[in-house]
Amino acid sequence: MLNGRDEHGLSAETRRRVLETAKRLGYVPSGAGRALRKGRSNVVFCVVPDLPVAEAMEQFKLALGRSLGEAGYTCVYLHHAGTTTPLSELWQHVQPAVVLAFGSLPPTDAQSLRQAEIPLLDGVFTPDGTGLTGLNQEDIGRLQIEHLAAQGHRHIGYAALDDPRERPFCLPRLEGATQACRDLGLPAPQVVTMRYSRAGARDAVAEWTQAATPVTAVAAFNDLIALAVLASCRTQHVGVPDDLALIGVDDLPISSLAVPALTTIGMDLTAAARNLTARILATVGAPAPAAPNLPSAGEILALVQRETT
Repeated sequence: MLNGRDEHGLSAETRRRVLETAKRLGYVPSGAGRALRKGRSNVVFCVVPDLPVAEAMEQFKLALGRSLGEAGYTCVYLHHAGTTTPLSELWQHVQPAVVLAFGSLPPTDAQSLRQAEIPLLDGVFTPDGTGLTGLNQEDIGRLQIEHLAAQGHRHIGYAALDDPRERPFCLPRLEGATQACRDLGLPAPQVVTMRYSRAGARDAVAEWTQAATPVTAVAAFNDLIALAVLASCRTQHVGVPDDLALIGVDDLPISSLAVPALTTIGMDLTAAARNLTARILATVGAPAPAAPNLPSAGEILALVQRETT
């Protein structure tokens, strides 16, 4: 009776008393028992690789949790930063409806899921996983270059981040920027790899502005790198955007507060999360929630033009 079914022919009065007692005692249905009966739980088990803490990723995780919650599913996140514990030991305890790997699962873990007949959506934020979210990292770099070229810039720099954990994002964005330069007949971007540091930003600005053919605009991997470059331009008396135009990625709140305010590429992470939710529900055979047409890749990215270009 506590599972919502009346299979025992109990009277209405007995049923009422049992339910009142259960409520008073704080009874809740056993998730483990429900998973055992169904063969799986309503948990989406998300495996997150070793990534730096970043606002964009946290916003995406929140949006995904909300979107799946509306469909009756719960996100459980595991930050699997190179630990030696086999993930296969977790599947049997959680019995997830599906496993979602933000990076790429090791072959042994992927094989354990196949053996357990648990669906896997692998490589969400790898170049091959673009179709899961509609978020294409190469398109980000392309949009940056197309905007700078439209402003009349021909010699463009690219500020890459020196952090191996960000390579799944940085390398495709740089490839998109490089391809856009080819398509537009521009020289390849002058790439400088830097860290989040004053010294790195200072050296990068000097390299771009003091070259035999100085660059006149820079596409940065993200807003934090762009803001570091912007601060260094001020100390080196390089005018932005007159001497050096600048565009970032992420549209962080602080970007609009910079002086001058930072031009950037914004991402509709809620739309990307809805795309991924629809794919998850299709994978487990659950009905998709009533919603307007899913956003396309072109609708997820948007230029936010401010004062640095």
